[in-house]
Amino acid sequence: MPARITIDGNLTADPDFGVSNAGTSWAHLRIASHDRVKRNGEWTSTDPEFFNITLFGKAAEDAGDNLHKGDRVTVEGRPELELFDRRDGSTGGTIKVYARTVTPTVDDRSTDPNGQDIAQDTTPVIHHTGEATVVVGVGRTATALHRTLKDHGFRWTAATTSWNLPAGMDEHTRAARVSDVLSVVRENGRDIPVVNQPAHDTNRSPAVTAGVAPSPTTEQAVTNGRSL
Repeated sequence: MPARITIDGNLTADPDFGVSNAGTSWAHLRIASHDRVKRNGEWTSTDPEFFNITLFGKAAEDAGDNLHKGDRVTVEGRPELELFDRRDGSTGGTIKVYARTVTPTVDDRSTDPNGQDIAQDTTPVIHHTGEATVVVGVGRTATALHRTLKDHGFRWTAATTSWNLPAGMDEHTRAARVSDVLSVVRENGRDIPVVNQPAHDTNRSPAVTAGVAPSPTTEQAVTNGRSL
């Protein structure tokens, strides 16, 4: 059985995307990965390891469309040692990973002043206004919801740790996308509240967006402990 590897890390550059002469889409990614370890009573990051990632087909197209420098991703694929000749005549080697999947990773943990991991509230909320549609609070382990949002045109933004519909999309189309996502979520026994306020505005009272199916409050939205 071929070896498999899973890597969590950050893109060091935007994906390099292209199409072969045979018409197959490809993408190359370079990812830096490191661990957090406790040394002498203090938490610190290890030196990063770098991996070259290759994707083909739809996975490559998705990476080219949605991923950007600095994004945190999880890669699953097959590692392969590639040898090369150095200028001094010696032989070097590097690990290339032929990936089956590359998915955005939401880090739903942060650190306190002592470097200890602390959990954050990750109840998802859809902020739908006339200007933008943003989904925040999607936990790292909610892989089904990440996939559903991606399948309905949402794009992950690492800087704000949120899923966003394209800025140029009209409000009617965005409302339809939200309704489609809610339908999928409800089929799995969950729900997500929809509020008509910007994601960064936490001082206003939430209100259900007109034109989008009503949703319960955040407390009511968590049902059965399912991750979608």
